[in-house]
Amino acid sequence: MQLLYNIGITFYGIFIRFAALFSPKARDFIEGRKDWTKKYQSLAHNLQPRIWLHAASLGEMEQGVPILKKLQQALPEYQFVISFFSPSGFNNFKERELAKHIIYLPLDSPKNAKRFINILQPELAIFIKYEIWANYFNELKQNNIPLILAPALFRPQQIYFSAFAGSFFQDILGNIDSILVQNEASIRLLEKHHIMGAQICGDSRFDQAIDNRKVLYPSESFRDFLGDKFCLILGSSWQPEEDILEKALPAFPQLKVILAPHDVGASNIKRIETKFKDFGVSKFSDDTWDDSNPILIIDNIGHLKKLYRFANFALIGGGFGAGLHSTVEAVVYGIPVAFGPKHYKFFEVAEYIHHGFGFEIENADQFLRILRKLEDENLRKKLKGEIDEYLNHKTGAADKISAKALQLLALN
Repeated sequence: MQLLYNIGITFYGIFIRFAALFSPKARDFIEGRKDWTKKYQSLAHNLQPRIWLHAASLGEMEQGVPILKKLQQALPEYQFVISFFSPSGFNNFKERELAKHIIYLPLDSPKNAKRFINILQPELAIFIKYEIWANYFNELKQNNIPLILAPALFRPQQIYFSAFAGSFFQDILGNIDSILVQNEASIRLLEKHHIMGAQICGDSRFDQAIDNRKVLYPSESFRDFLGDKFCLILGSSWQPEEDILEKALPAFPQLKVILAPHDVGASNIKRIETKFKDFGVSKFSDDTWDDSNPILIIDNIGHLKKLYRFANFALIGGGFGAGLHSTVEAVVYGIPVAFGPKHYKFFEVAEYIHHGFGFEIENADQFLRILRKLEDENLRKKLKGEIDEYLNHKTGAADKISAKALQLLALN
């Protein structure tokens, strides 16, 4: 199976090179790794002890940030290196002061893994969620470098538990020094496959989102635009969520909407402007916002996670097919959330539904019914109390992961 895995990695590299002829993202993937051995060689000449944290993309790195902050406080003498697999992480990660080096992870071939680990020589490696790369993990093991996988989340449908490749990946999982998982179901699944010793840490996205909530954000313009109207945020919207809003608006004329699309490219912003022009739209980048318009389009990135503070309710994009975007960023502000039906990968969404502040929707009629219920301020206060109680039990993952890291460093 190791041979098939390595062949698969080789073919993936060939495919990406071909895709780079047509896709800017694939081109970034290739260019970012070009001559990586020479580019990373400077890492080999620094004698500071080093911790390496790897995430697939920007979304997963949200879980890594609070862990890094905890470790920086505890280990000021250490140097931190962040690697990304995807250009979305490398290009868009904003908190670059958290690490001395932010780099691309070379493809997981045996040769690359050996060279990379030899250059980096970390004291400890932390891989986020379910980034599992066989050759890197083997190389870390051979060099007696402790490895943490956290905050991991496992489901029976993943390739790690498949009939075809399960035994291969389960051997890899069994060799990880410490697996810290988000929920009890992940523990049970691992134990079913004879992978013992994993511990529950929770989800560090909640730690990071609560930190985001504490950041001050200019509010005067938003307060003027929203007035005392009911405010809905479409967070990271795709067309299905925008279609639902378009159908709901005529029946809810008192609504104010902050619309933050997942794609802020000029053509997509123009499409949204055209779609809603009859209702009245302003753009975030405009010099002034017309308060009589019901819709404010956020046409640049980096603001959404701070804008939920202005909302009474959020409709989160991606739940109709593309992959649900972060609901955690909204929930930490104490507001209920709605989403499309494709959310099975996100166990916290089932918890929201169970506690009564999460709403699965399939069409505009369902959405309108929820909007009308949430006009009741007493209901919103009740739901906020439910959310606050829920959040009291969801923080602390970063503390548990950083404590495990310190323990492994001391043992090593």
